Amino acid sequence: MTGTAERHATLQRIAVFSAGLRGHLLGEWRMAEDYGRASCTRCGAELRVYLPALYPEMEGAALERLCDPKSAERAA
Repeated sequence: MTGTAERHATLQRIAVFSAGLRGHLLGEWRMAEDYGRASCTRCGAELRVYLPALYPEMEGAALERLCDPKSAERAA
């Protein structure tokens, strides 16, 4: 694995674990060189990861709230 690919994979594992603590099940990742995002397959909450030069970051609804499949139904 290249350095960037390895960093992506590590951050994805951390993100999946972190979102899972709130009940989210992240689907397929959409990745760019320094950015990635995935959404919960149950409620649609998104999680974004960033790979800046110094410190990786994560943000999004999948880290801020518990998974609620009914919220996806209301949004549909």
